[in-house]
Amino acid sequence: MKPSAAVLAVLVALSFPAVAAEQEETFTIPEVGADYLDGKKLSKLMERSDPKAATNIGWLFARGEGGVKQNFKEAMQWWKFAASRGYTPAMNNVGLLYAEGQGVERDYEEAFKWWMRAAERGNAWGMNAVGDLYETGQGVEKNYELAMNWYREAAREGDGLAQWNVGHLHHEGLGVERSTANALEWYLQSVTSGHAPAFTSVGRMHEDGSAGAADAVEAFAWYSLAAKRYTDEHPADRAENRLAMQKIDATLDDEQRARGEARAAALDQQYPKPVKTKAADGAAI
Repeated sequence: MKPSAAVLAVLVALSFPAVAAEQEETFTIPEVGADYLDGKKLSKLMERSDPKAATNIGWLFARGEGGVKQNFKEAMQWWKFAASRGYTPAMNNVGLLYAEGQGVERDYEEAFKWWMRAAERGNAWGMNAVGDLYETGQGVEKNYELAMNWYREAAREGDGLAQWNVGHLHHEGLGVERSTANALEWYLQSVTSGHAPAFTSVGRMHEDGSAGAADAVEAFAWYSLAAKRYTDEHPADRAENRLAMQKIDATLDDEQRARGEARAAALDQQYPKPVKTKAADGAAI
């Protein structure tokens, strides 16, 4: 698939927007590198039918950035082309269009097929997405055991959301015997990967005593740290964390609050924000 003259003209003139921080339910990050972010070089790559370049073009249409109007159908075409070349991030994006009903009728069964293709090729984002469909029963029969299996596969690849999902299933006893100890262990792994909701989950476990003795100061510290990790892509989770933090803050005296702030500062050093120098294959923003 080669770009039309109009698309080529846009590519030559475009400047890719700054890459955002890691998120879950959105399209895969543009391929980082001079050739893949420079419009003139990108157009030359597309003349050779480069799948990564095609995925970047699809991203522009999906986002409506880089001088093109948002067009999910056009994005779908570019991503299906890249997927046909075996590029797993494009497979993930096609699946997400079907799951969200963007440019096509919502179809979870079709989303499952595309995500499974990526998962079977070792893509962690795809593995986690397959697990999510098994957990919710969308597009497939609900099966917590299979959800756990796929989450674990993705977690082994270092996917922070998948690590949180494994912890969540342990916490709720879904597809596995309930274990708050195992849940905490996986939430902490997710914390190490920089997944913001995991910080909130650890805080809740300290607040309700499921991580040991209930400790309001420790919970306050974790909520404080979570507040620094959330972005605009997590509005609901961030709002939930803010309410939890406000609620527990109201129970603390000045000395406890000071200890909580000091503990949060120490945790911030222990769990620094991950720094990405290159997009992981299939990482999502």
